[in-house]
Amino acid sequence: MLDLQAFMDEVVEVIRKDDAKGYLDMIALPYQVITAASTRTFLRKADMEDHFHLFRIGLKQMGFQDLSHHVISVTMLGETLATGIYETRLLREDRRLVAPYRSCITVRRDTGRWRAVCMAHTIGHADWVERMEAITAQPAYTHGTVAEEHPIRRTN
Repeated sequence: MLDLQAFMDEVVEVIRKDDAKGYLDMIALPYQVITAASTRTFLRKADMEDHFHLFRIGLKQMGFQDLSHHVISVTMLGETLATGIYETRLLREDRRLVAPYRSCITVRRDTGRWRAVCMAHTIGHADWVERMEAITAQPAYTHGTVAEEHPIRRTN
């Protein structure tokens, strides 16, 4: 059975370790990245590795020190295919400086392992700069765990 949160936690770990080989092992080619503006299909591992390194460079250049993915929902589309929605939080100095954003991932069970085959984002790394102004700096961690966000309660 798929544990999508565990899969996404593994994605975060390979990103933290700058482990391109580990990242590529989590991907099945062809792989698609879909944004609001375009669709990009990766057919070769070398291109996917370049994409991974550009993402890592973007994190470093923007000064982000950590990230997290929080699974919101998962839909099984059979025994070997699933899609899920998750939220990404980018952090600097234990503060969330970019408004969290949601993405979709589709994974397929391939040679005994779940692998990502498609990812859809409303934004990509180029959009982080604009989103930095969309949120005021807020504490994002409490004793090593992500602080939960609570809706504002209104009283009449």
